[in-house]
Amino acid sequence: MKVKYLNLLKKYIEMVYYCYIERDRTAYARKLGVRVGRGGQILANPLKVFGTEPWLIKIGDHVDITAGVQFLSHDGGIWVARGLDPELNKYDSFKPITVGNNVMIGINSLIMPGITIGDNVIIGGYSVITKDVSSNSIVAGVPAKPISNLESYLERIQANLVPTKHMSQEQKRAYLQKKHPEWFE
Repeated sequence: MKVKYLNLLKKYIEMVYYCYIERDRTAYARKLGVRVGRGGQILANPLKVFGTEPWLIKIGDHVDITAGVQFLSHDGGIWVARGLDPELNKYDSFKPITVGNNVMIGINSLIMPGITIGDNVIIGGYSVITKDVSSNSIVAGVPAKPISNLESYLERIQANLVPTKHMSQEQKRAYLQKKHPEWFE
């Protein structure tokens, strides 16, 4: 009987905890120790995004961290080094991660230890960032490589821009059906 009540209590605590995270993920990331700028959004669970050393991560203003993104601020390879030299059993290996302003990090991307991402950067989904990313660039891949620059991207998207950002799903669908009926054939 006691175990049953403890399990119910645990589920209740998890539910309250999850609701807190869902309500304001940025505030929760700050509570974990992540230094987060203003005007951004975190679309994933901060507990899974920022790893075991969240206080080594600095995020600028207007940064979009999409679902599944992970920041890895430690080097797990030290495990093997410890197996070769027992003196290393008391050591870890860390490097901070810095993300500039106005950055979009695509779904399920992985940011490795010691990375600096500049300002005005787009990181394609499922990318593994193993090297610093210059400002005004677009990178993607495993490992991520530069694929374009911001100026070229902005020129390319002009033809696809539609004023639907603050519409409901129904309004957006109706607008797109009217503007591009061929998309719905």
